[in-house]
Amino acid sequence: MSDNILLPKYKKGKKPVRVRKPSRPLDGINHRIVVKQIVISEDNAPPTRIELITKADELGVKYSKRTSDEKLLELINTALKRK
Repeated sequence: MSDNILLPKYKKGKKPVRVRKPSRPLDGINHRIVVKQIVISEDNAPPTRIELITKADELGVKYSKRTSDEKLLELINTALKRK
């Protein structure tokens, strides 16, 4: 009656799974994260709301907080065409 009760992580013929940590780079910079940040910043995304507002203020375009981004972009484009 020598039954061995095995825990699920130590099943017969299986070794326990070790979680591997990423290696520390020698220069202190994780280049995988840096590359991801560079790729994200290089895409041709449409302008943000803050960028549209600053450009409208520079051009003197009147807008309200209810003005949509598309409408604000259209107003900025017409003001640029006038100049």
